[in-house]
Amino acid sequence: MATRRREDALIVEVVQALADADRLELDEVEYTLYEYINPAVLTELADHDSGSWEFTFEVADHDVTLTSDGRLFVDGVLCRTDLTLERSASQLARN
Repeated sequence: MATRRREDALIVEVVQALADADRLELDEVEYTLYEYINPAVLTELADHDSGSWEFTFEVADHDVTLTSDGRLFVDGVLCRTDLTLERSASQLARN
């Protein structure tokens, strides 16, 4: 159940950043993330704990980028630096 809440939180954070980019309230966004990408891909990446990664995808008229260090960009603009990504104990020890 905690994984599902974390997955939902990550998806909401991405959609909120997109809404902010369009100067909309979250409930005013007229599309779903599912129309552009399977959100499960985002949580799969968030669970990936070896090495660094960067993932960019298009949503509506925006480029969204997530990074392994918890950063979220929309159209190249840094929106978040604290995304909740799963880290293994060994990776935390290295950081």
